[in-house]
Amino acid sequence: MAKKKRAAGSASAARNGKKRNPEKELAILEGALRVFGEKGYEAATVSAICQTAGVSEPTLYEYFGSKEDVLFAISEFYTQREVDRVKAVAHYIHHPREKLRVIIQAYLEFYEANPLYTSVALLTLKGNRRYASTTAYEAVRDAARPIVEAFREGVERGVFREDLDPYLVRNMILGFIEHLTTQWLVIGRPERIADQRDAIFEMVMRAIEKPGDEGSIELRISLDPQAARRLFAGDGDLPAVDVGGRGR
Repeated sequence: MAKKKRAAGSASAARNGKKRNPEKELAILEGALRVFGEKGYEAATVSAICQTAGVSEPTLYEYFGSKEDVLFAISEFYTQREVDRVKAVAHYIHHPREKLRVIIQAYLEFYEANPLYTSVALLTLKGNRRYASTTAYEAVRDAARPIVEAFREGVERGVFREDLDPYLVRNMILGFIEHLTTQWLVIGRPERIADQRDAIFEMVMRAIEKPGDEGSIELRISLDPQAARRLFAGDGDLPAVDVGGRGR
């Protein structure tokens, strides 16, 4: 579903009959993000935001109704920008397993590359009661939709288990990512969260992939080292081999 690309403060500018200046609006968001990330939301003041952004307080209120509106607009803007980045490469990925791997990687890389935003998103917005009723939260939910879509595609293709709720799968994946990232923010471990992509991906796959065919047979072939060299070099007759098999 197509989303309108706007910051939450745009409505304030429209109500005031002011022509939007995207560069000025972005300056406010980036200034606020820096202040929120460094001082914490409660300690941040509109005055400090304006000083950091290089705008006056009346200018800020032309775009946003309150400090909280700025907070929500940060979430919407940065989320939509990351969604657009991922979409630019997503159509090259065709297998549902690899789609989930790319999504996990995108979340981890984005959080690691934007620690101030990550701190605001996971340590401040998560505890805000009004956040769930905003357009910013809708953008975050839309950003997570590809997880559900990739899982459903995997079920249709016989790759993933059909007995799992797609939204619980989404919550599991985001839970892994957000718990790891929160730990990284609070205690500084692990040093790089993006390096944990494969570990998270493998845990997810163990939970959602279909088990192997019960009737399949695993063959194990043991070759004497000298016989193996002759076989693959094309020398002599086919050597005798010890073949063991077991049902799975």
